[in-house]
This record gives sequence, structure tokens and C-alpha cells, in this order.
Amino acid sequence: MDKRRLRSRLRLQKALRDLMRESSPEDVSVETLARKAGVTRQTFYTHYGSISAMLDEYLDGLLDEMARRHAATFADTAPGEIPDKLHRHVTSVLTDLDAEDPRLGALLLGSAATDTERRLAALVSRFLEHGDPDGSRSLSATVQEVQAHYFAGAFLGLLRYWISLGPDRPPPDVMAGHFATFSLYGRKGQCLSPDGASS
Repeated sequence: MDKRRLRSRLRLQKALRDLMRESSPEDVSVETLARKAGVTRQTFYTHYGSISAMLDEYLDGLLDEMARRHAATFADTAPGEIPDKLHRHVTSVLTDLDAEDPRLGALLLGSAATDTERRLAALVSRFLEHGDPDGSRSLSATVQEVQAHYFAGAFLGLLRYWISLGPDRPPPDVMAGHFATFSLYGRKGQCLSPDGASS
């Protein structure tokens, strides 16, 4: 993408973020957005078909960055390194998320939330298949889908809660630690031995 096109898209995204601090995306008109961004309606439609398409692009960026960081973090990972690397990966994601960005809130709480979970679950499914291909092959497609939605839903639920706490929210590494522990070991933070007893 050339610099001129990129500059226009960034201006439109900034204008949308600013407008959504006071209005839901459904209440933001293309005319108002274009005026706020200092561009014409024609320029808007050159880049996007709708306001929802802008939120889709924002989500694309978030998921692409999560995938990139996951690949970098988990490359050449031994089984014993998984807890620490999962903690570090989620800490990295939470640290660089703008918890005050209303576009993020719309993706988590608005009408787009269902699609956000579906798309994150698809990404999580790839994470699980790449990290544990033998395990994935041993499970039915239905079970794999349930697992992906379980972990995606858990992450999004934690993210909603974390954002709702406002400026006094716990540091990213604390919330990431909770997520990693619950995801890997369950509520008690303990693995179960093969015979089902707590280790």
C-alpha cells in the first residue's frame, strides 16, 4: 500500500476511534466520519465499503499481530517451556492493547462480538493444531472446534473483565498469569496425574 493510501486509512481509523468515544459505530455516519478525518465521502468509499468494514480491518490487525507474536514466541518450544511462554505471549498481547480504544470495546461488547469470537476461535484452532498436531489428529473435528471456542471465549471474557476495571486494572502480566494457569491447569492451578488424582 502506498503512503498516500495508508495515510488516508490511518486518518479514517483515528477519526472513527475519536467519534466512537461518544457514539456507537451504528450511530456514526460516513459523512460525519469523513468530515472528522478531513477527507471526502468518495475517499472513504475508495478504502471501505462501510463503517463495519473499518472494524473488520481493525480486528484483522489485532489477530494478525497475535498470530505473529505467537509464532515468534512458540518457535522451537519444549513441553516444559509452554507455561512460561504462554504467560509471556499473553502479557505481550495485553501490554500493547489500548484498553481505552472504543473500537476494541465494540468488538468485545457490541453486535460484532459473536464474529470476534468466531474469528479468534479459528486462530486458536491453528495455534492448537500447530502446537499439538498429534493431539489434534486424535480428536474429532467437533471436539477441536469446542476446544478452540472454549479458549477463545475464555480469553475474550478475561479481556472484557480486565478492560471493565478501568485505570486501576491489574498489570498485564498478572492477568496473563491467571489466564495461563487456568488454561493449562484448571481452577486449582494443578495438573491431574494420569490416574485422575491431583499431582
